[in-house]
Amino acid sequence: MKRTKIATYYGRLKVAQDAPPEVIRAAYKVLVQKYHPDRHQGSLRHEIVLTALNKAQEVLLDPARRAGHDQWIRAEEIRLGLRDPGPDEQPTLRERWDGLWAGMREEGMPFEEAWRMHFTRRQRMGVIAAGTVLMALLLVGLLAVLWPEQNDVLVRLSARGR
Repeated sequence: MKRTKIATYYGRLKVAQDAPPEVIRAAYKVLVQKYHPDRHQGSLRHEIVLTALNKAQEVLLDPARRAGHDQWIRAEEIRLGLRDPGPDEQPTLRERWDGLWAGMREEGMPFEEAWRMHFTRRQRMGVIAAGTVLMALLLVGLLAVLWPEQNDVLVRLSARGR
């Protein structure tokens, strides 16, 4: 499997994730001087780069927004399989289902691959078992509706189990 790189604000400013504000400001200053549109005849590409640099500095210098960005990075690394979740970082069932559907919808991943990526073997077996029980109950209910004359047979079978 090829290693995916996540685009982050740290990467935009070319600083380490634990960089202090002074380093972030210095990196921002160097990159702004290098990519400023005035130095490149008003290039649209350089305007876009400058906007991205401004946004990165804005987020990384605000402690609350930086913490949110770090949390997003951890979640993406876990989702992409680049990091094993710690005991307190285990994704919820809802997050696993969302990741499964997002992988299929947004990344064009086949169901089997997304299913294996977002659920452990034990979880997959649990989902399959629960689905099997649910289907059996639905089938018994459907049989009771379609063949009401057989209801007394079902009642006798269920009474025998008591």
